[in-house]
Amino acid sequence: MSKMSQSVAARVEELLREQLSELGIDVNKLEPHEIVENMKCDVFSDESMIYYWKGEPVLRVEPESAEDGTTSWRMFTKDDLPAQ
Repeated sequence: MSKMSQSVAARVEELLREQLSELGIDVNKLEPHEIVENMKCDVFSDESMIYYWKGEPVLRVEPESAEDGTTSWRMFTKDDLPAQ
């Protein structure tokens, strides 16, 4: 199991904020209960994740393992995701 570093987790949070802002949401005014009600994250067996806002995918995060055993994380915003 690959552990996401704090810097990668911070980048995921930054991208989520950007994606919500692009949807016209003022992330600074979001209440915790609004996030709980509207944000969902599916985690898959390969450790990839898809974040959803109100049912719409906004960010996909995928691990990539190198031969030396290190893991890097690729991130795809809603503009990069395939149409559903």
